[in-house]
Amino acid sequence: MNSLEEVGQEADTLRTELEQLYVRGLASSSAADWKKLASLAEQWERIGAGHIASRLMAALRAAETGTKDAPRALLSAHTSLHVFERVLSLEAAAESWAAYVAARSEEEAVDAAPAASPPAVKPPAAAPPIEDPKGALALLEELSRAVEDLVRTGVPVATEATRAKIDASFKEASRRKFLRLGPSLRYVNDDVGRYLAGDPQFSMRRFSFFLHRSWLLARGMVKAIRDKNDVLFAALAAAPPAAPRPFKSIEVVTLGVLKRTVASAYTFEFKLRIVGAAEPELVGRSVTYSLVFARKTEGKAKDLPAEAYLHLSQPQKFMPRVFRQGKAVKITDGALMLDERGGGRLALGPKSTVTEGPAHTDWPPLFQFDPAAALERVKRHTPGPLDLAVELQEEVVVAGATMSEKPIKTGDGRRIFALRGADGLSFDAVIPDGPDGEELLPRLRAGLKQADKPLLYGITYYEFGRMMLLPLSLLSTGSEAPEPEPAPKAPKKKGSKSEGKAPVKKDGGPEHLMLSDKTFDVSALVGNLF
Repeated sequence: MNSLEEVGQEADTLRTELEQLYVRGLASSSAADWKKLASLAEQWERIGAGHIASRLMAALRAAETGTKDAPRALLSAHTSLHVFERVLSLEAAAESWAAYVAARSEEEAVDAAPAASPPAVKPPAAAPPIEDPKGALALLEELSRAVEDLVRTGVPVATEATRAKIDASFKEASRRKFLRLGPSLRYVNDDVGRYLAGDPQFSMRRFSFFLHRSWLLARGMVKAIRDKNDVLFAALAAAPPAAPRPFKSIEVVTLGVLKRTVASAYTFEFKLRIVGAAEPELVGRSVTYSLVFARKTEGKAKDLPAEAYLHLSQPQKFMPRVFRQGKAVKITDGALMLDERGGGRLALGPKSTVTEGPAHTDWPPLFQFDPAAALERVKRHTPGPLDLAVELQEEVVVAGATMSEKPIKTGDGRRIFALRGADGLSFDAVIPDGPDGEELLPRLRAGLKQADKPLLYGITYYEFGRMMLLPLSLLSTGSEAPEPEPAPKAPKKKGSKSEGKAPVKKDGGPEHLMLSDKTFDVSALVGNLF
């Protein structure tokens, strides 16, 4: 284990202790808790991160004496730890990418045409003046106090009044279009509710992360208002999206699908590659198309697999299942929100059309990624206190992948396996617990044990000094076109079954690891969702 990984583990240990404090509350903590944190502070001093150690010790002194600013001191220490972790993780990622690029350069010259320059991303518009600064200031200061009070008392003694207060702040933040703060507050309130209800889906890590993020956003926006800094306020109020770039027509294929299941919704992210376009400079770009479906928990619909929802017609009169069939899909009159990689997100409007095309056969040219460009993006990025680990992500294709038989770490709704690829590239493979990992793990194991081992496609991001990998699909370089998925037929009588099964793509094209091939009842789909 190298030193960056060791420091990353120390950072993870400290974050876990802070998370436990947030849930338990400073008022309910004991001398033993303070002693353990003091010992961790000493370790951080030895590591050379004196700024974290000093802030942590200041928080401990304030907590032990019960001073009013103890929660604020603890949240400030967490801020320092988070920034340190982002710096550490980017440094570790840079080392890994640099070593991989060097290994590939020594082994073989890459015979590929240079990547086209990313399409120009229009800069965001000038920041508007702060609307109703006095009202916003009052809201944000009250919210900061509410978060600090929750840190002081802890979740076990939270009341419905506490939830009502956070909910009111969420609604007002949403009304004011504070697009970063609003969702953070919703996550906090939802997890407080889960904890009080004894819901096993409560996540200490998620709750603590968004509690700290809500406080940090509120304090930053307060400072921006007092300093009359419109630019800072606009950046904190809403993650500034790139200006949409309209397009006339593109053709896309799907390389992978990320599925997430929560109590109230199913989310699908289709990782698409543009293979044809009216504007040639868009060809080869990677874009994401996202869909969210409200999850039905009553009647026959409660037993439907998430994939059944992909058979629901969309406003543009297409079924999203078209994106999982190994076919080229033609899209007209849409828009792209591009990022610095030249990729971005796909947005459809009322006039957009989505048309199923023929089976795609020329897959191998799509099974490439540029590690040198990933290295440059890591070096270029300036970490900050509001960074999310998954924001700086890369699509990767791993050759010769092998994975540990047993997880090296479990907890927080996921299992971590050690995964290695060719030329020494290594990852922590993230396998979700529950339905999202039900199909993924056995398919991944079976695929990596094949004699003719497929390539592995996934999303990598950087966390606590490690390269994390979300495996999404196995890529076969076979020449045979995948068999198209049959559309489910309406049943002749109530209760009859219909196939919602997508065949595994073993020859030419991706096998989507997270998508189920389970059958489902069309009458349950139609009759219970409308």
